[in-house]
Amino acid sequence: MKVRLGSPSRTSLRSILHSVPPSTVSRYKERILNLYEFLTEKYLTLAEFGTREGVEYVSRLDKQKSACDRDNIITTTRVFFRYLCEKKLLPVNREEEWLNLFRKKNVRNKKIPSVYTQDEVEKMISVIDRNSPQGKRDYAMVLLAARYGLRISDIIGLRFCNLDWEQNRISLIQKKTARKVVLPLSEEVGCSIIEYIRHGRPTIDNPFVFLTAHAPYKELGSNVLCSLIAEYMRVAGINNAGRKKGSHSLRHSLATNLLKCNEPMPVISEILGHSTTESTMTYLRVDNDLLRRCALDVPLVPTSFYGNLYG
Repeated sequence: MKVRLGSPSRTSLRSILHSVPPSTVSRYKERILNLYEFLTEKYLTLAEFGTREGVEYVSRLDKQKSACDRDNIITTTRVFFRYLCEKKLLPVNREEEWLNLFRKKNVRNKKIPSVYTQDEVEKMISVIDRNSPQGKRDYAMVLLAARYGLRISDIIGLRFCNLDWEQNRISLIQKKTARKVVLPLSEEVGCSIIEYIRHGRPTIDNPFVFLTAHAPYKELGSNVLCSLIAEYMRVAGINNAGRKKGSHSLRHSLATNLLKCNEPMPVISEILGHSTTESTMTYLRVDNDLLRRCALDVPLVPTSFYGNLYG
């Protein structure tokens, strides 16, 4: 029994990846391809893939892949097998059993995100030359990152159809998560976009709001905004030693500064477009004041305790 294009391994994969962003789909396909090649070599379908075969597959990954690649493949495989168990496509559909089998080797601590104070962010914004066409564009883009925490992919991908002037809001589908977010269009941000469109943007027919500053005019590349923010921080004299200086740092800074203002976690999650507050909790780690509030007092230990311990 050979694996064919119409077998569960391919049809199931297409189903689970249906609503995922293209960049993520590409990574998922590359990782799951390892499983497909294993099934093909063993003349198996997923309906015949039991825990014994799972152990053999993991052993192969251990031998053939680097620790990082191996864990990335395992992470995607775990998601795939949750789906397979839900659809009862395996000989053993106990999810816990598969998750115990497909374990990551290296559990790395997440790095503490780089953040800037509100004063530093405002200082960086203030040095942008708003008299030049490019400065008008940069000012509007930086405000979208600083005020709304939008990712760079969503800023450079912003289209005119995402701007609802009548309702004063921005509505878009996040490129990374494919999740819809609707944000109020503040006077500050709205005016900056209008100023760029009227007096800075090339008068060409293009669906994207932000374009390159020089001909041929086209959509911006993903590295443009990061470079611009780094340069404006340098001009502003901000000491960013040990801190990242790209657009994502403004996203982290917004979340952290909102936390300091005691904004509820669900509200911050909604602003950032997180599906759950679990992702937003990452930003709590950078606020030492909030962490101190979580600390528990060390209870007093009676002197008799030590006597009993060493007596």
